[in-house]
Amino acid sequence: MSSEDEELRLRKLHQYNLLDTPKEDAFDRITRLVSALLDVPIATITLVDRDRQWFKSEQGLGVEETPRSQSFCAHTMIGEGPMVVQDASLDARFVDNPLVTGHPAIRFYAGVPLHAADGTPLGALCAIDSSPRHIEPQQLKLLADLANLTMEQFELRLLATLDGLTGAMRRSSFLATAERDMVLAAKKGSPLSCLMIDADNFKSLNDQFGHAVGDEALVAIAKAISDQLRRGDSLGRMGGEEFCVSLPGTELSGALSVAERMREVIAAIRLQTDTGVVSITASFGAAALLSSDSSPSDLIHRADVALYEAKNSGRNRVAA
Repeated sequence: MSSEDEELRLRKLHQYNLLDTPKEDAFDRITRLVSALLDVPIATITLVDRDRQWFKSEQGLGVEETPRSQSFCAHTMIGEGPMVVQDASLDARFVDNPLVTGHPAIRFYAGVPLHAADGTPLGALCAIDSSPRHIEPQQLKLLADLANLTMEQFELRLLATLDGLTGAMRRSSFLATAERDMVLAAKKGSPLSCLMIDADNFKSLNDQFGHAVGDEALVAIAKAISDQLRRGDSLGRMGGEEFCVSLPGTELSGALSVAERMREVIAAIRLQTDTGVVSITASFGAAALLSSDSSPSDLIHRADVALYEAKNSGRNRVAA
């Protein structure tokens, strides 16, 4: 996996907001079932982070995380199907692994990848034993079924972070993602830009044509924005008719170009109403990350100031 693909994978993983969250019975029930159905002392729901594997749920292991360099699940997650190791002490990939040579003395491992709906690898559901053993096809099928159930729970969690109307991230979830973008940009010394977007004359649209048309306009705007985003970008609905976009790896000049494309696409939208066709526009404010920024709110505030400049200058335009 290339470094760029790995960064995109990590961004997707973080969107689920599962890392470092408290244990939950919904997931503990799954690992208890794995342990009972496969008759193994250890079962985990593992999420593979940048430098660690973190266990959303574990039975019989007694730790919350271990280094990624020791992770069996990091191997499992990049595959299309289950990975089975009958005796890790005889497997060249794992014979020197501290989890094999020391506690918990792993010998048998069976894991099924946990993939997001778009195929992004997140981690694995696994069964572990300290004795070498085989696994029956029916047991492997049960493990795969439980992995699917795990992903269903993950997807429900993700849906809870999304705005029900537009599909953009809710404000709190977006801010958490923007903070991770900011930390990563500072660590790598890479650029990061932000766009604030506001639908023009939205109150008048609602008052004249009704909230159903207003909702349709918001959905159309969110789609127009999303269609211009790369896989690693993020869109959040900040409230009402305001949206925010995080653009990792993008200088201010690039952000302005992206905003101009979005503005043009939105201006081309036509909504059919009972009284005729209605057009909509939006105004954009752009800002780039500064070394003095201490939180995403600093960056977003500057983009918001630029947004109001765009609106005060006549709307349907981009400002920085």
